[in-house]
Order: sequence, then structure tokens, then C-alpha cells
Amino acid sequence: MKHRIAINDANILIDLVKTGLFEASLKLPIVYHTTSIIFEELHDFQRAFFSVAIQQEKYRIIDITLDEMAEIYELVAIDRNLSEQDWSAYYYSKKWMCLLLTGDTRLRNRASSNGIQVCGILWILDELLSGQHITPTDAYHLLQQLMSINKRLPQNECLERLRFWSKYF
Repeated sequence: MKHRIAINDANILIDLVKTGLFEASLKLPIVYHTTSIIFEELHDFQRAFFSVAIQQEKYRIIDITLDEMAEIYELVAIDRNLSEQDWSAYYYSKKWMCLLLTGDTRLRNRASSNGIQVCGILWILDELLSGQHITPTDAYHLLQQLMSINKRLPQNECLERLRFWSKYF
């Protein structure tokens, strides 16, 4: 089975750790990547969650070269509303023509308008459910947990999923 490549930004990583979804997310046919400057944003205890997955090459940290960092800083100069970390995720998603996983609205809009496929934590939940890695009941409770820790989730989409998944129990 071919694995997709996805670039994660920090808010996706944090949500995966806080909800306990990180292990389950590794069951999807995706090779996750993040940049070294995004990974450094995480607390030590959060980074510890990733160590085994990194050793198993299910999760990869992109070491940014000096030339690539210069290109990222050129992007930062264009739009300072996005951080260098955000731009690094954008940069590699564009360069590698791969999926960008983010919950950041500005990054999502910038990437989408430039032809990058963008998904978020709700997509990960949907994929886990469709791949039968979690049950609708699990998805329901995980989404409730996500909504309590991440106030920036799209409320209408969340409520729609909760209504649908509640039919299963």
C-alpha cells in the first residue's frame, strides 16, 4: 500500500498528543513530516510522544538547509501574518506537492489559494473512522474532547459530526 506524505504544523501535533490520537493516527497510510523549527515549538513531554514513531520512520523531522531557510524567510517577508514555522510547513507542502495538515486559518487559506491540499484534525478523525481504526462512539468522544481543548475548530462541522455519530450509540 502506498503511503501519502503529509506535512503537519504544530497545532495538529498538539491536538494529536492532547487527545491521545497520535498512536491511532500512525495507523493511517500516511508518512507524517514536520519541520525541525515546528518540532522545536513543542514541549519536551510532547516531543517524547514522537520518539518511537521517529525511530520507526512513521514520523519524520525535516532538517531545513540554509538555502531552504533563506527561501522560507523570503516567504515570511511577503506575509508576516504567518510565522516562519507556518511558512516552513507551507514551503515543504508546496515543494513536495503533498498534503498539509493544519488547523491554522491563515495558513489554510494561503495554502489552499496556492493549490495545496489542506486538511485538519477533523479529517484525521474521519480517516480513522473510515479505516475502522476507531468506532463512531470513539470518534464522538474524541471530538468532544477536541472541542474542549481547541476552541478554533469549526463549530458547525463539529456539531454535524456529533449528531451523525450519536446515532451509533
